[in-house]
Amino acid sequence: MGLPQASAVTVQPLLLAGTLLAAVVPLLVLRAAPHDIHLRARMASLGGGVVLLALIWFSPLQTLAQHYLLSAHLLQITVLMGAVPPLLLLALPRSPLHLPALLGAPLRVLVHPLFAIIAVNAAFFGWHITGPYVASMQSDTVDALQQLSLLAASLLFWWPITAPMGTHRSMSHLATMGYILLATIPQTFGGLAVALAHHVLYPPYAAAPRVTSLDPLTDQQIAGACIALLSKIALFTAFTILFLRLLGAEDAEGDEGGGGD
Repeated sequence: MGLPQASAVTVQPLLLAGTLLAAVVPLLVLRAAPHDIHLRARMASLGGGVVLLALIWFSPLQTLAQHYLLSAHLLQITVLMGAVPPLLLLALPRSPLHLPALLGAPLRVLVHPLFAIIAVNAAFFGWHITGPYVASMQSDTVDALQQLSLLAASLLFWWPITAPMGTHRSMSHLATMGYILLATIPQTFGGLAVALAHHVLYPPYAAAPRVTSLDPLTDQQIAGACIALLSKIALFTAFTILFLRLLGAEDAEGDEGGGGD
């Protein structure tokens, strides 16, 4: 079977289901939460996350990433892992929700910082070993499972940072920055390894028709740089979230202090 045209737009059922789930679950949680004065901002955040998913999964970028360019794939997962998860999680209310014990206990384990670091790196590196990655290039179903598992692991990773739904913040702001740095160190070294490799790591990319002037090895070097970029985007996004939270806390303290005058 030949490759699809580089400009083709395909709709994988599993990715469509994942996009719908990403949109519907936060809406259901918001509906179950008490009145939220930040509802508009949360809806905007949710909309941004869903739109980004649609752009990377239902556009020619998906075809380029799966079949033609490793750099397109790394651009895709930079958005998938570094931008979409915080937007989806910031759409959730910060007020506590009473979850059934069967859900609450496992969730606390899954979003524990240590588990989250292991999960996000295991998913990232596990899928980018040559065997599993080539399988994802050759099968739409395997590719969709790769994308969905990377998104799920990234949601676990971003949960302790965004702290939605009354999550108990066990880390200080400084510790949170350390958490980000620790989690992204393996990806930085992985990016260097890819960029400095002297052979093509995924042969189907070399066999695919050239859709740009880039040769397969140069494309791979750019992809390695994108892996390192992913860690920097994660760090910058986390810093921005923490900075805004700190400003919000100071504003709240100022309001309380001003109320006694």
